[in-house]
Amino acid sequence: MFQTLVLYSSTHGHTARIAERIAKALEASGAVVDLRAADVQHDVSPVDYDVVVVGASVHAGRHQPEVADWARRHAATLTRIPSAFLSVSMSAEHDEEAARRYADEFAETTGWTPRHVACLAGALQYREYNFVTRLMVRSLMGREGLPTDTSRDHDFTDWDAVDHFAGRCADLAPLAVR
Repeated sequence: MFQTLVLYSSTHGHTARIAERIAKALEASGAVVDLRAADVQHDVSPVDYDVVVVGASVHAGRHQPEVADWARRHAATLTRIPSAFLSVSMSAEHDEEAARRYADEFAETTGWTPRHVACLAGALQYREYNFVTRLMVRSLMGREGLPTDTSRDHDFTDWDAVDHFAGRCADLAPLAVR
């Protein structure tokens, strides 16, 4: 059994759902999983784990600062141990190059080079947004040719790709050296 940290940050809950799915897949493969939301007041150290998986969503062109700050603080350890990064953005739905750029910028600004990186589309969670955010997102999505119906949420996540990524993360376990 291998100890795995699945750390995530989720503004509206969708990245949390993805992290939960990854955690369940890792547990099914024999991992003991510690699923945690990034929290600046309770810093978790990656040295206590054999494998680390980090997920964060992109908002206004940046990943959540609590995950970026955590990765920056622990970059040397994260690069040394088997680790993976999942970037969740709407860009992944319609502009894969932009989605990849976000992930590359995350690696560059944090100094962490994960073994696996995946860029997956998230969700338009209109019902979760406040009024101003809903209007801004609706306007932006209209320009991108994406749904503008604010009466419901729109999930663009390729859940098979999430499962594939989780499998790649489970494959990191044999690389773990304690």
